[in-house]
Amino acid sequence: MSKHLLLVFFSFSLCLLYSQNETAPHVIIDSIIIKGNKKTKERIVHRELDFAIGDTILIRNFEEKMLLSRKRLFNTGLFNLININLSGFNATTNKGNVVIDLVENLFIYPAPIFELADRNINVWLKEMNGSLDRVNYGLRLDHINLTGMQDRLKVKLQRGYTRKYELNYTYPYLNRNLGFGGHIFYAEQKEIGYITQGNKTLFFQAMDERIMLRRFRTGIDLRYRKNLFSWHNIYFQFHRNAIDEEIANILNPDYFLNGRSKLRFFLLEYNFDFNKRIFNIYPEGGYRINFNIKKEGLGIFKDYNNLPVFVDSDLHFKIKSGLITSFRVKAKANLIRDKLAFANNTGLGYGKDIVGGYELYLLDGSDYILTESQLKFRFFDRILNIDRIMPIKGFKKLDLKMFFRLNIDAAYVNERDYIITNDLNNQWVVGFGPAIDILFFHNFLWKFEYSFNQLGESGLFIHTSNVF
Repeated sequence: MSKHLLLVFFSFSLCLLYSQNETAPHVIIDSIIIKGNKKTKERIVHRELDFAIGDTILIRNFEEKMLLSRKRLFNTGLFNLININLSGFNATTNKGNVVIDLVENLFIYPAPIFELADRNINVWLKEMNGSLDRVNYGLRLDHINLTGMQDRLKVKLQRGYTRKYELNYTYPYLNRNLGFGGHIFYAEQKEIGYITQGNKTLFFQAMDERIMLRRFRTGIDLRYRKNLFSWHNIYFQFHRNAIDEEIANILNPDYFLNGRSKLRFFLLEYNFDFNKRIFNIYPEGGYRINFNIKKEGLGIFKDYNNLPVFVDSDLHFKIKSGLITSFRVKAKANLIRDKLAFANNTGLGYGKDIVGGYELYLLDGSDYILTESQLKFRFFDRILNIDRIMPIKGFKKLDLKMFFRLNIDAAYVNERDYIITNDLNNQWVVGFGPAIDILFFHNFLWKFEYSFNQLGESGLFIHTSNVF
């Protein structure tokens, strides 16, 4: 076929495609009507929509776009119930209105603090015998929508095992894309985890109950949201930590290295997040890629010099209604290969970076890779009316989902220095087992896992999380 015939064929195909789209059933968005947003500004809602006023949407694509927009609005954590419908469709002009009905969440959460000082509830119950001496108490205030702009304020006044004082504020949208945040934090405690042996932390507390560890940090950050899916964050922080001389001189001179009792450094951090997941706290589809690099120690002080890099990605497939498979890979590498202070040599066993079945163990190291594979089935999905027992208006309807899950985790942690008795390092570890996950109000998640590990151990492990 000649080049001229190819050009004619290509032009004809484009014209045919355009003609089909013009004549195919479609709707032109004439207006977007938002109801129920008593506090939240309309532009915060508009930011999460997959359409805008004036857009032309094929009828066959309309439901999918509305569903994606609804899920993005749920991801903000600002709304408990969301309905999006087409109203006032004119068949002559093909114009219609989109009506968004919202029930806002409770935005302010003043709450007493009663939390565990240990890494998770499993360590507290099985290693510390559920001791109430290892409990923190106090007052916490979280406001997740202070001015209606999705800006968040956190204030914490805490006593107990760890005395902690914290103030954190983020304002995500100075304009359409740019936001900022700032925080200040101070904590002190009379007991310190001073060394890891047998992949478990050993603690020390002096007879006179003096302070063993003090931590202070403050910083600011800038946030740039390029589009619906991409976030760029830059953090600038100052850290100052101090330990008792008995730790530095006797129990573990490597705690801050070279018998130091103080550690000061500035930190510059860049974080990129690309998130196309369907729901954040419990994804039912989509994927996410996160990249993070930190320069810890900028040469102003000579106490600390490190450059860790993290890559974290997860992928979720909806096999059919209610059946989902998920995969996650997270890796860390320290680009500066100097010996790390014990206090800065963290790895797996914290937060959500845990190998199933190894909740009682720490796998610290300069480099690691963690993989997670899951098969999930949603066996319960209802909105329950609980207005008779729930005094808070935004929570009178309980959106409750329950999942059965099978998972298998594997990880490898590379550790060059702190290897004596820590036999789980420098080898592959595997954990697996079934679980029941309970998600309510789209914001709160409880996981009940019965896991097995390659040490021949098994047990029930409990994990909780929320979007705040």
